[in-house]
Amino acid sequence: MGSLGEVATKALNVVWYQKWFVHLRPRPEATGGLVHLVKSGQGANTDVKPSRVILNSTGLEQSFQKYGTWLLSQAFPEDSPMHPAYPTGHGTVGGACVTLLKFFFDGSFLLPNPLVPTRDGLSLESYTGSDAGRLTVNGELNKLGHNVSFGHGIHAGIHWRSDTDTALMLGEAVALAFLRDRAKTYSEPFTVELTKFDGTTATISNQSSA
Repeated sequence: MGSLGEVATKALNVVWYQKWFVHLRPRPEATGGLVHLVKSGQGANTDVKPSRVILNSTGLEQSFQKYGTWLLSQAFPEDSPMHPAYPTGHGTVGGACVTLLKFFFDGSFLLPNPLVPTRDGLSLESYTGSDAGRLTVNGELNKLGHNVSFGHGIHAGIHWRSDTDTALMLGEAVALAFLRDRAKTYSEPFTVELTKFDGTTATISNQSSA
C-alpha cells in the first residue's frame, strides 16, 4: 500500500524535528557515561549533576554488580545511534502505520485461529492462551506497534521507555492528520471510526455533518 510508505515518511519528518529542534534528549548510553563519572569519583569532569534517584537506584546497582561498570549496557557493539533519543523513529513510524491499518481493517474482528511459532521456530501451532478466543485485529495491531518500538529500543538499551510510549502517540497523530487530509480528496462520502491507542475513538470523514 502506497499510503503506508507516504505516512511513514511524514512520520519520520515529524519525529526528526522533535528530536533535533525540541528535545535533544541524550541516549541511555550517554547518561550512563555521566553516571559513571560521578560514581567513580570523576564528577568534577562534568557539570551535569544526575538525580540522586538515579545514582542510588537498585537497577543501577544491579547493573554494576553484573557488569562491573556504572556504564549502561546496550546491545549494539557499534554504540548507540548518534541522534537524540526522544521520541523514537521506529515508534513514530510504527504508530503511524498501525493507525493507517486500523483505518482500512475492522479492528473489532476476532481472529478465528491465532497461531504462534513452535519453540524451535520451524513451524506454527495454535495459540492456546487464556485470551485465545478474544484476540482482535486492533489488539494485535496495538501489540505490533509496541513491539516494533519496544523491541528495537528498550531491549537493546538505546532508548528510554518514555521514548517509546510517546512515539506511538506521535505517530498516531501524524496518521490521523494524514487521513483527514486525504479524506477530502475523495468524492464518495464516507465516515470511518477507529480506536486509538488510548481506547478513545477517532473519526475520519469527508461529510460536512461529521
